[in-house]
Amino acid sequence: MKLLIILSIAEFEDEVRALMVKHNVPVYSETEMYGFRTEKHQPDIRSWFSQADQGIYSTLFFSFQNEETVKNILAAVKSFNEQVDHNADNPLHAYQIPVEAFA
Repeated sequence: MKLLIILSIAEFEDEVRALMVKHNVPVYSETEMYGFRTEKHQPDIRSWFSQADQGIYSTLFFSFQNEETVKNILAAVKSFNEQVDHNADNPLHAYQIPVEAFA
């Protein structure tokens, strides 16, 4: 069993959901995130309420799947990133993490 993790900016959420459906993932979870690039984000704590434009809305998707399904999704993410070069700063990120034991 593998843990599949996909990180996506908000603009690509629907594409990730479509990938999950296309690859027959019956159950997955997602959660919204607000990410920062530390080299660009230098918050001024004197006016931290005005720093909202520094972050990037994104979504974390995760699911426990068999190795073949995860392999196919990783290949699909790679293909998607190659086709969507206009947003090279924010490609999809996908990871496979082995699950050694569970109860």
